Amino acid sequence: MEKMKTRTEILTLNLSDPFGVAPYTRLKKQVALLTLCDGGEIYYGEASPSRYYNESLTSVKTAFQKVKALLKEEEFFYIEPLMDKIYKKIPRDNAARAMIEMALFDYIGKKTGLPLYKYLGLKPPENQQTSFTIGIDTIEKMLLKVDAAKQYPILKIKLGRDAKHDVQVMKEIRKRTDRALRVDANGGWSLEDAVKCIKILADLGVEYVEQPLSRGALKKLGELKKKSPLPIYVDEDAHRSDTFRHLPQVCHGVNIKLIKTGGILEARRMVANARAFGLKTMLGCMLETSVAITAAAHIGSLFDSLDLDGNLLISNDPFDGVKVKNGFLCMPDRPGLGVLPRDKPIRGKNP
Repeated sequence: MEKMKTRTEILTLNLSDPFGVAPYTRLKKQVALLTLCDGGEIYYGEASPSRYYNESLTSVKTAFQKVKALLKEEEFFYIEPLMDKIYKKIPRDNAARAMIEMALFDYIGKKTGLPLYKYLGLKPPENQQTSFTIGIDTIEKMLLKVDAAKQYPILKIKLGRDAKHDVQVMKEIRKRTDRALRVDANGGWSLEDAVKCIKILADLGVEYVEQPLSRGALKKLGELKKKSPLPIYVDEDAHRSDTFRHLPQVCHGVNIKLIKTGGILEARRMVANARAFGLKTMLGCMLETSVAITAAAHIGSLFDSLDLDGNLLISNDPFDGVKVKNGFLCMPDRPGLGVLPRDKPIRGKNP
């Protein structure tokens, strides 16, 4: 047996349009790609770290070096105890753990000849639609983005920089389209602004609002929940399955992301806990390639709603994986994660 070779590299992703959220606007995003190679196949994992969670490309690489010696091929099929060992070594490095776990699941799927969702005993999420995100910009540019995204029946509108602008842009978007609308304020509103905005958003037929208040403002979030005519989802306030005890009092649902939680195993625990506490679930993402997006899509059938569009927002995705047709996810019919580099021939069936 040839020794497993590992490699991490940095990929620079170009955004199709300037992508604005409450704290910033970006044109590019860098991610870390992990490849494991046993001499025959290559197995992929990805990390899209966020400074908001005190992670960076440097911290991902450093974390990987700390646990690299634990990656013994004979233990890959025992992924839960292996990831427990890795967690004890790098408990705060969620993006790095998610990256490693993706590559391990890619290995397991390819060795068993099964797409990951089948290995996990799940159905493919092919009857579910993902939302498509419209970043913050001028009203005119946001309307142009709405028009350009006609193939997506669900839009997620980024707000949170200025409440007056937020109300104006949502009124104009609703005039423009009767598609389903969801809103993400990325923690940008005050309690007073959130109360006012959400009442107007409800009149405009918005489905729900994500992270209206800043992370940690749970007392105010509880007040907002009592006054809100719309369901409230939290993102930045939901990290792991052991942080749910206080959430039912302050929100209606949670946004779960592989990079934020540390991978699929923890994401499944979070879904189970959310159900136990009566919370709705959304499967979200970062700006990522089709490696991380496809990995998340394999567990999409567990969730009430999906926001898996990170790869759709970049212009130079180097991988072929899950596709989106009229908003519906179409999984690749290949083992493991089912992703392949675009510069190599595509094997098997393609949706």
